[in-house]
Amino acid sequence: MAVKKKTLSFDEELWSAVERRARAAHTTPSAYVNELVAKSERLYRGLEAVSDWESEHGALTAEQLDWADRALADAQGESAADTGASVENNDRGPRA
Repeated sequence: MAVKKKTLSFDEELWSAVERRARAAHTTPSAYVNELVAKSERLYRGLEAVSDWESEHGALTAEQLDWADRALADAQGESAADTGASVENNDRGPRA
């Protein structure tokens, strides 16, 4: 991946937090900030995708949101029993 060097300004307290968290993660402040921005970008893209879907199909229902919460919890390593997800039945969630 190509890297573009830039100069950024941070509040002193915020930069201290960046350095502290980067050290704890055994990485550089630059790599730490890069990962935070990448995560933020993925989040915004996901939110935009949901907004686009809702524009076309209407707002997500409570059932769909509950299913999504269970699926995300399962993807983060929680067991299906803890989340109520139906992994055994290949549950793909409620239909729109």
